[in-house]
Amino acid sequence: MNAPEYVSQSGSPLYPNILYNRPLTRNAGATLLIVGGHSGEFSMPTAIHQLATAAGIGQCKVILPDRLVSLLGGAPDTYFVPSSTSGSLGREALGRILELEEDADGTAIGASLSNNSNTTILVEKLITSLTRPVIVFDEGLTALGRNSSVVTDNPDALLILTMAEVFKLAGHLAIPIRIRTGGGLINKLEIIQDLTAASRCTYAIFGTEIITASGSDITVTPINYRLSLLPAMFYGVLSTFWLQNSQSRTRGLVTGAYVISEAGQSLSEASRPAVADMAKAVERVLAAHDN
Repeated sequence: MNAPEYVSQSGSPLYPNILYNRPLTRNAGATLLIVGGHSGEFSMPTAIHQLATAAGIGQCKVILPDRLVSLLGGAPDTYFVPSSTSGSLGREALGRILELEEDADGTAIGASLSNNSNTTILVEKLITSLTRPVIVFDEGLTALGRNSSVVTDNPDALLILTMAEVFKLAGHLAIPIRIRTGGGLINKLEIIQDLTAASRCTYAIFGTEIITASGSDITVTPINYRLSLLPAMFYGVLSTFWLQNSQSRTRGLVTGAYVISEAGQSLSEASRPAVADMAKAVERVLAAHDN
């Protein structure tokens, strides 16, 4: 088999017009729902909110289980839906989330979800009921398990994954994986190529680089390896650029990868910069392309 063909993005954006033509107002910047959280963890949804806002999302709404009302009641852009008895998102939350989705451009699912039957049932029903684009990552994909095809068969879906999650997904989809010792980037691309050939969704895989893949279009963007420890950066920024460019989603996604790469170069040497520092780094990159 021939080596996969791909485009490398480094130093300057492949699609500068995507950056220069970003929405000028919040009203034009798309609305993102973030569904996640449970009674013991809600930092990831709020971090994604902050990173998406820094990336220029028009409006971002965080949907959390109502068990958190006593802690977060009154927080801006936060909506509470019915909880399960364990404090996670309950099955009864489906109707309210779908109501909120009517005024959104896309829904991100996977931030700090519990791995219990209530949440698992909710996630699958939600993904199959959504009428607008969906972004799935982390625990969202875990909740689907062997029913992951409800996302991979959806042309209006974006999956944001690590390579370890790619291997799990391929197993759920019964796609053979060809691991070659010392294969490096090319072997990663071969695996991703096999995955995209069996899918209709779009992929963004992050690690020592960001690999965006849609059909036969593959782009590789080198990044600071430490960024792989900061998943909220990928979830927030990539979701924003993917949603805002509905007529050219792949180009939007590649441009989001460029912004992350550039932002990573300006972060401190701390292995896990604060979310506020990540947000400021993203804002600096975008400001540099405003002129």
